[in-house]
Amino acid sequence: MRIVTIFFLAYFFSFLGLSKKINDGCQNYELKLAEARTFFKTYKEIDLNLTMRSSFIKNYNNFSNDNKKLNVDRLTLFILLDKTEWFVLGAKEECFTFWINLEPDRFIELIDGSSLAEGQGIWRED
Repeated sequence: MRIVTIFFLAYFFSFLGLSKKINDGCQNYELKLAEARTFFKTYKEIDLNLTMRSSFIKNYNNFSNDNKKLNVDRLTLFILLDKTEWFVLGAKEECFTFWINLEPDRFIELIDGSSLAEGQGIWRED
């Protein structure tokens, strides 16, 4: 099952990379969202408001091992209703620049700075 998910993700994001570009190096964010909408079968789509977006960016940058800092002005959350996986897609000035897939608990930790998880132990056992 995990191999199918990995193949699915690789195909999806390679497909995203082949879409039309509006300028040099800028992939249109609305086109990416349209591709995601046709690709995912059952989902809930949410554009993060300023507070949630700012919190996500701040905590992502704090917890990320990557030296490159996330710099976006729009984040869209795709909650997959048939999987325990969520996708966050981001844009800067309408150019698609970021995506990540997370488990719901990890997304919540990034929004709240992991304060909900402090002292709680493992939220989910495998």
